[in-house]
Amino acid sequence: MEKRRFRGKLQEVGNALRSLEGNAKACVVVEPLFIIPHNLFITYTSVYMVALGCTEKQIGLIASISLVFQMFFSLIGGYVTDKLGRKRTSLIFDLISWCIPTLIWAVAQNFYYFLVAAIINSMVRIVHTSWTCLFVEDTEPEDRVHVFSWLQVAGILAGFVAPIGGLLVKRYELIPAVRGIYFFAFISMTTMVFLRNHLARETKQGIVRMEETKNESFLSSLKDYKNALVQLVSTPFTMVAFLLSIFTNINNIIRMNFFAIVLTQKLGFSQQSLSFFPVVQAAIMLLVYVFVMPTLGKLKFKMPLMSAFAAMVLSNLLLVISPNQSFFMIILSTALTAYGTAVSFPFVESILANSIDDNDRAKTMSILFVILFGITAPFGYIGGILSSISEELPFVMMTVVFVICILLVGVLNRLDKGQVTLESERAEQI
Repeated sequence: MEKRRFRGKLQEVGNALRSLEGNAKACVVVEPLFIIPHNLFITYTSVYMVALGCTEKQIGLIASISLVFQMFFSLIGGYVTDKLGRKRTSLIFDLISWCIPTLIWAVAQNFYYFLVAAIINSMVRIVHTSWTCLFVEDTEPEDRVHVFSWLQVAGILAGFVAPIGGLLVKRYELIPAVRGIYFFAFISMTTMVFLRNHLARETKQGIVRMEETKNESFLSSLKDYKNALVQLVSTPFTMVAFLLSIFTNINNIIRMNFFAIVLTQKLGFSQQSLSFFPVVQAAIMLLVYVFVMPTLGKLKFKMPLMSAFAAMVLSNLLLVISPNQSFFMIILSTALTAYGTAVSFPFVESILANSIDDNDRAKTMSILFVILFGITAPFGYIGGILSSISEELPFVMMTVVFVICILLVGVLNRLDKGQVTLESERAEQI
C-alpha cells in the first residue's frame, strides 16, 4: 500500500512537471544557473562583509538604503516593462542588476564597495516586474500555484551545492573563497540571462502593451499608475494578501542579513558549518514540494497558510531560545523554515497574481513593489540595531510578525468567503 502511494505521488509530480510549457518552462529550466551561485554566496554574505570591516549597523544600513532604491526602481518598473517588453527588459536589467554587482562584490574592500553594489543590485526590482509578467501571463490562473511551486523546486535542487561553499571556505579561508564564488556567480548568471532570453518569447499581453505605450511618456503614464492604485486599495482581498507578502519579505531581509551572524557570534557555530543548514532546508523543501504540495495545492489557502506561518513562528522562536551550539535546535528551526517557505511562497504569490488583471499587471505590480519596499526599507537598519544589542532580537521581532500573519490569513479567508457569496448572489439575480 505504501509503495503504491509513493508511486502515485511520483506520478503526480511527473505529470505536473510535464505540464510546464512556454516561458514558465524556460524560466524553470535556467533557474539553477542563477540559484546555484546565489546559494553559494548568500550563506556567507554577511560574515564576508564583517570580515572586510563592516559593522552590523552598516550591514543593516546597506539593506535599508538598497530597499529605498528598490522602491524607486519598482516605481518605474511597470513603465519600462510595458515600453520595452517583458523579455527585453528582463535581459537588460538582469545583466545590470546581477552581473555588475557580483564583480564589485568579488573585489570589495570596505563598506563603500558593498553600498555601491547594493544600489546597482536594486535595479533587480525592474526585472522582478518584467520577469513575473514573462513567467505568468501566458499561464492559466489555475496553474499558477503549480508553476510557482516548480520554480521553487528548481531553486531547491540547486541548493544542494551549498556545502561546496563550506569546503571552499575551509580550504582557502573566508575572503579568498567568497571572492572566487562571486567570480563564478558572474559567469553563471550571465549565461543564465542570455540562455533564458534565447528560450523565452514575448508574452501576448507584452506585445499588446508595447504597441499601446509606444508613444507614451513616463509622465503621461502616471495616470495609469493612479488608476491602478485606486483599483488596488478598493480591493481588500488583494491588500491583505499583499500584507502577507510584505511580512514574508521582512523575514527574508532579517534571515539573509542576520541568520549567519546569530549562528556564529551568538550560538558559537563555525563559519564552515554555515553551509550545512541550507542543505537541510533544501532537502525539507524538496520533500514538501514532492509529497505535500500536490495535495495542499488542491486546497483553499486557509489551512496551508495557517500551518506555514505557524511553522515560521516556531522556527524563529527556536532561534531565540536555542542554547549554544545546539545542532538539533537549529536543524529543527531550519526544517520549520523550509516547510513555512515552501508552502507560503506559491500560495501568496499565486493569490496576488490571480487578483491582478493582466491588462494592468505591470503597473499594478510596480505600485505593489513601491509600497512593499517603502514599508520594508527600515527593517534592515532596525534589524541591525536590534542585532547590535543582542543577536537574537531580530528573530524575536519576526516571531511577533508571523503571529500577525496567522491572524491576517483568517481575515483573508473571511474576505474570500464574502467575495464568493457576493458573486453567487449576482449570478442568481442574472
